[in-house]
Amino acid sequence: MTQVYLLNGTVAFWPQKHKLVSLAEEGKTLALSNPASRCLDLLIRHHGEVILRDTFFQQVWINNGAQVTNNTFYQNISLLRRAFKEFGLNEEWIVTVPKVGIKLEAQLPIDIRDVEDEPVSAVVEPAQVPPVAAAMNKPPGIWRKAAAALVALSVCAAAGFFTWHSDIDNRLQHFVLLENLNGCQFFVNPDAVDFKKHQDFAQRFTEDCRTRP
Repeated sequence: MTQVYLLNGTVAFWPQKHKLVSLAEEGKTLALSNPASRCLDLLIRHHGEVILRDTFFQQVWINNGAQVTNNTFYQNISLLRRAFKEFGLNEEWIVTVPKVGIKLEAQLPIDIRDVEDEPVSAVVEPAQVPPVAAAMNKPPGIWRKAAAALVALSVCAAAGFFTWHSDIDNRLQHFVLLENLNGCQFFVNPDAVDFKKHQDFAQRFTEDCRTRP
């Protein structure tokens, strides 16, 4: 079982999977960086309370062996506001209390649900299957060997896919999600200050990652 937060009845936040899922738009999801996800989790667990900036620093970064600057902290809060807006939530529900900290407005309805873990699946392109007539002409032993080879190839492809995907996920943990356009996710160095050139690049990017993942 996994604990999921329902925000305003329209968005599910999976803290363990670091992602937001729209309940209003089928298939719409957003992967959060680990720090942004931990910030949101902390805000939800202290719903309506002001959380000191130093508390964020300690629980989100330092306890996880990472360093943090003021810029990095506020960039992650800004990314959460942007994610709220993208999913139809009021970004002003995330409130900055000057010189104190951040709070999540009590007006935001939040429900906690225990749900079954999502199944993990991978799509592997089917191997080319010879025509039936040609297959029937092959001796049974050769056909069994060919089938075993296809199974082994599929297993290797799936293993390679998961290893490759895991390596990418591990590398992206050190960056902050900046934009999510046309299914393409753009990540930036969390210590960067000026994101304008990165945002300009994202806006000019013409590929559609939903059709060319």
